[in-house]
Amino acid sequence: MATVVGNEAFVEQLIAEVVQPASERLMEGRYFSALRDGTLTMRQIQGYALQHTWFNRQLLKAGAVRMLRATDPTAFADAVEGIVAEHDHPDLCQEFGLSIGLTDDDFANTTPIFEVLCHTSVIVASSVMGGSPLAGRTSGLTNETMVQRYSTEFFNRLQQAPYDIPAGQLEFFRIHGIVDVDHAASAAEAIAARLGSERDRQLVWDAAETQVRLKLAKFEGLYDSYA
Repeated sequence: MATVVGNEAFVEQLIAEVVQPASERLMEGRYFSALRDGTLTMRQIQGYALQHTWFNRQLLKAGAVRMLRATDPTAFADAVEGIVAEHDHPDLCQEFGLSIGLTDDDFANTTPIFEVLCHTSVIVASSVMGGSPLAGRTSGLTNETMVQRYSTEFFNRLQQAPYDIPAGQLEFFRIHGIVDVDHAASAAEAIAARLGSERDRQLVWDAAETQVRLKLAKFEGLYDSYA
């Protein structure tokens, strides 16, 4: 991590050196390379719907716990903002899965794969076990930047052969390709406004690098578990 002058410059550096390169690595990985090639199986696409719906529901539960544990108005407002922004996302993702052949029972009986469980556990634990609020916002910045990137890829490619999924069934991806740009920008502004010490900066940088590793591993796990 290089030293920079100014909080905004630091956040810009974080995005340029950690977050954006990770988004590109995700696109170059096996899952999205197969999607572009048309060789990603429907089962692997269904696997995303199952696992991401589970993941999103756990994040909402964690947000509720964060509200209860909030010790200051800012932390409380952050928790409320997160729940409001994300409350309908699990249902949207499940609707996508139902439209491509999954059933309600499939979702009710989903067990998280190892990589999804790890990703979820780190986010939840960081938010409810006394972790840095700045690190929590960094998780949002990192994940939402990457979600925006891959949602756009899903939305565009799944409409094409051999998938030929109508755009109306891809609403989850259309929305995330748009709103997560604003969510990531909001997180970046919040981080820049609250950064204080060098330790704050180190915690933020470390949180971004951790989330990158978890997100990349998540899609490798999806590719293998639903092959």
